[in-house]
Amino acid sequence: MQASRRAQSLALAPAVKPWAQARRAGRRLAGVGAIMASLLAYPAGADTLTGNLQSQIQLTAGCMIAGSAGAASGVNFGTLNFGTRPSTFTGTVQATASGGESVSGPTQLVCSPDVLGISIQVGPGNYAGLGGSIGAGTRAMRNGSTAAYIPYDVYRDSGHSQVYPLAAAISGIAVPANGAAFPLPIYGQINKTDATALPAGMYTDTLQVTVTY
Repeated sequence: MQASRRAQSLALAPAVKPWAQARRAGRRLAGVGAIMASLLAYPAGADTLTGNLQSQIQLTAGCMIAGSAGAASGVNFGTLNFGTRPSTFTGTVQATASGGESVSGPTQLVCSPDVLGISIQVGPGNYAGLGGSIGAGTRAMRNGSTAAYIPYDVYRDSGHSQVYPLAAAISGIAVPANGAAFPLPIYGQINKTDATALPAGMYTDTLQVTVTY
């Protein structure tokens, strides 16, 4: 009789649909996945690696045109621009270097604080000794279209008392002790003593400059 009742209850029990079984199995797998993720996120007994990382940079003593990237060769020291004058002018005209390394304003040098002095050599230019009948000056600028010359000189000081030799350097030029920028100590002067008018046009020259520190 009992066996018969069991058979009847089994026969009356609702059938479990396959999708429900899959759903329950998915829930069990999701639970296992969550437990595994938790274990991976917080590994038991994790080790560490500690030590030191050193940083360093070495600076060398030197000088450069203020505001530039610090090139050591092919440096643009700027222009001695004497401006514009009538072709009949006489007297003196001064100029200071400006536009060094394409930086606007007067050309300036800056040296590291451990540089105590520099020497500067200014070359003779392309037309040294020419144009002596026009005025005083060991160097000269040339008008390319007419081959006319205007003599001039370059000096160590703004008072134009110490001229740069054609083939030697002037040494012992002091620099600021705190590494501050200072004007390039090259000063130009034209001294035209002859009243004869010169051909109109642009007169130019190129000077090789070497700064040693």
